[in-house]
Amino acid sequence: MGKKLDRYMARRTWKAAQYLLLLSYYSIDISLRPVLAGSVAPLPSVNSTPAAKSSPLTYTIVQNGPEVPPTTNISAPSGKIELDAQQQEFDNNTQIITASGKVVVRFNKALLTADRLRVNLLTKIATADGSVTLVRGKQILYGTQFEYNFEDDLGSIVEARGDIYQPTLVRDLNLVSPASVPTPAGEKPFTEILLSDRLRNDQPVTNIRNPGSVGINTSERDIDFQPTLRPTGGTVTRLRFQADKVDFTGDRVIAEKIRITNDPFSPPELQVKADRAEFKTINSEEDEILTRNARITVENSFDIPLSPIFRDRVLINRLGKSPNPFNFGFDGQDRGGFFIENAFYPVFDPRFKLTITPQYFVQRAVTGLSFFDPASFGVKTNIEGNLSPNTTLLASAALAGLNFDKISDNFRGQVAVRQNLNLFEYPHVFTAEASYRQRVFNGSLRDQNIQSSIGAVLASPYIPVGNTGASFNYQLGAQAINANTDRQNLLGANRTNDLVSLNRYQASANLGKSFKLWEGQGLPPNQKETYNYSPTPVIPYLQLNTGIQGAINSYSNGENQPVIGYYVGIQGQFGNFSKQTFDYTGFNLTYFQQFRGTSSPFLFDRIVDNRILSAGINQQISGPFRLGIQSSINLDSGQQISTDYYLEYSRRTYNVILRYNPALQLGSIGFRLNDFNWDGITPSF
Repeated sequence: MGKKLDRYMARRTWKAAQYLLLLSYYSIDISLRPVLAGSVAPLPSVNSTPAAKSSPLTYTIVQNGPEVPPTTNISAPSGKIELDAQQQEFDNNTQIITASGKVVVRFNKALLTADRLRVNLLTKIATADGSVTLVRGKQILYGTQFEYNFEDDLGSIVEARGDIYQPTLVRDLNLVSPASVPTPAGEKPFTEILLSDRLRNDQPVTNIRNPGSVGINTSERDIDFQPTLRPTGGTVTRLRFQADKVDFTGDRVIAEKIRITNDPFSPPELQVKADRAEFKTINSEEDEILTRNARITVENSFDIPLSPIFRDRVLINRLGKSPNPFNFGFDGQDRGGFFIENAFYPVFDPRFKLTITPQYFVQRAVTGLSFFDPASFGVKTNIEGNLSPNTTLLASAALAGLNFDKISDNFRGQVAVRQNLNLFEYPHVFTAEASYRQRVFNGSLRDQNIQSSIGAVLASPYIPVGNTGASFNYQLGAQAINANTDRQNLLGANRTNDLVSLNRYQASANLGKSFKLWEGQGLPPNQKETYNYSPTPVIPYLQLNTGIQGAINSYSNGENQPVIGYYVGIQGQFGNFSKQTFDYTGFNLTYFQQFRGTSSPFLFDRIVDNRILSAGINQQISGPFRLGIQSSINLDSGQQISTDYYLEYSRRTYNVILRYNPALQLGSIGFRLNDFNWDGITPSF
């Protein structure tokens, strides 16, 4: 049975759902904004929909009954919606529309299904109940009852839950006409999606994917040639939420007993809870969230309170500002160990971001200095500017101590302009950069400082070599460098340091290929047991990695450092990481040898490790606990270059890594939150 209603009710009904989606979207930020900073797309204002021209509401019965004359006692914007139901009635005296039995309402690229729908044209109240589902694009909202006053902009949703897909959130919430919103490539147009019976059936969650993760870490350093142990960057694209009740008005949304998670399974491993959460738009850039008793529930067994850290009132900037009152980190060399910091944003818009972050060096103050000694305080700044669609400005500076008599020893800075280029049909990056006191790890020579450097580098992507399965990349560079040397002939007799200034011209290339030696069987997908301790099904494999690389550095004093080398290694994993004990072993073993001609006059880029053996193992001990070690050794001298010991707690939704490197005297704690996408309807929490 088809009926036509006016777009006015459609716009107001969807606006209520829009508020709920925005509330759930920002509630997760109470706990996750530190790892989401910089990854959230700007959202449209929920109050920005312009008023449309009024026109009479029209309602017509087209089947199973006489045609009812159009009513004219309500004004509404132009536009139509469609209502289908097995049974429907219209009372001309009470002006009440009643529909029941597989009710389907289509409006403005959205769809509402329910068991029953009642619309009072006099009170302007619409009520849907019995397995209510509201879909727009990839955003899905469920509830047992949906009531909305489309004149006073008031309403409520009982037993609300739903899914949020952040990459298309802005497009899905766009209230422009469907024809003006393009459909992404590979996605079916809205009119082709089966939306009635399919939404009512509890389709199991299928096709679970792990597109990435987001992470934070207390250490800012990694060793260039070792596999990284710390998670960085990324975003969470898919969330699901549940609330006992949601009330909404024209400018705010209030949710009672709300729960939010990134876990597609129930009960969730990790979820954010709040007894009450209130969302309000303050202006075009900022939103406010008020919470009561906010906490993170881990493994459905214990809670971590959020209020002492993230406060009960949080201001969210849609451009990605962190709401945290402070963050923490560890730097054993420049900052004396553990420190805390707080970021401020004097300039923060889509094209230019300036961040100023004061720091307090807690460990330095406790162990050696007074709490108010200037050396216990520091500051860092970061600049990111989009000069054009293909040009980016990046700059950073750090002052590890406000004792200005040692400012030359405490200051580090770098500025770079990156230009994306399309050369030989491949994307290249051209970078012009300058730095002061840049810290570089150089194998057995440990940390070296480049006192100053200015120059440019052109870097290629990995380029496939025909259909061979091999790929190569190259890099070209030129810099004017001032750095430490041990060449006495380059140092003056009355010198005060070991610095020398030379120009360096560099060219390097790498050619590599991997061979899959064996691949085992993974567990069936879409079973919860498959994802006990991993965000993806673990498939056993054995792989051989090979490659050759070469480089030539030429210096303005006439010296050169040519080098050519090769590497061969094997890596793999056994087990599916699903059983309780010893169901996973990951390993890698690589031999690297290089042949050097004359050596560099500088220490920071001098080749001293000619034969390197790198090995690592990661072993499940019990449940989510894994122990690991990754080490590199100079085979000629027997000297340990670097060794990382780490303990890992791995679950499908999150991961915690404790890392210690005795050679570099570095320690860190890393946290990763895994992202998921899925098909089907997620179950109740």
